[in-house]
Amino acid sequence: MRKTALPALFALHIAVFLFGAAGVLGKSLAVSSLMLVFGRTLFAALCLIPVLAYQRQLHVRDVSKSDVLCGFLLAMHWLTFFASLNFAPVAFGLMGFASFPLFVALLEPWFFKEPRRTHDAWAAIFVVIGMVVMVSATSWGDGAVYALGLGILSGFSFALLAMVNRWQGGHIPPCKLAFLQNGVAAILLFPLILVTGDLAGNSAQVWSGLILLGVVLTALSHGLFMFSLRHLSTSFASIVTSLEPVYGMLLAFLFLQEMPGMREFAGAFIILAATAYASYQHQVH
Repeated sequence: MRKTALPALFALHIAVFLFGAAGVLGKSLAVSSLMLVFGRTLFAALCLIPVLAYQRQLHVRDVSKSDVLCGFLLAMHWLTFFASLNFAPVAFGLMGFASFPLFVALLEPWFFKEPRRTHDAWAAIFVVIGMVVMVSATSWGDGAVYALGLGILSGFSFALLAMVNRWQGGHIPPCKLAFLQNGVAAILLFPLILVTGDLAGNSAQVWSGLILLGVVLTALSHGLFMFSLRHLSTSFASIVTSLEPVYGMLLAFLFLQEMPGMREFAGAFIILAATAYASYQHQVH
């Protein structure tokens, strides 16, 4: 692997770990999914203003159509995933989101006019198999189809966001990119927040949790993720991002005492093996 890719790989794993932590923190906050997404995007954008001002990169006129598109995709990705949890257990939303690497493997060669990588496609397939194994013990209820469909929509929107981020990352600094996308997402969600009245009645603990979620688990994680896409392919990043439920499962066990079963462990092992395989292939190529 190129020396320039090693910091990007490290940044990618830290970002994915923080993605998993965000899910655990979000689950512990007693707020609606709309408020959760609005709060994390708002505080993520606000905390980046001093950084961009210091770097003299804070210019409103820099907002482009692609930034608006990414902000919309970011909001849709989080809203559809958290909405899926209202219909069925978390496992169904995760199984839908497991389609994310497949969408990237299919679309990235067409999007960037690159040759298809067989090892990335195989790794993506095994990631999906691992996710299916993780949720195979869950019984299907009336809302499972809706949850799965919303999860797939979440995976598709995140795949599109990752590819646009890779394209933008070549000429826009990661912190600025994170600010623009989170800021646009917060602005798009603000009218909905006013209509629903979700801003009222939140405790200081909830606001503290949203600040932590926005600053550390959103702004920092997405800045690291966008930095990694400057040196790594979206296909490879999508495989590593599939470790999110594995990290989330570990953190849920440590902080929420949610003990995974044997099928969850088996699925996590398959995902880890697929990620290790993809990492090795990128090292030798």
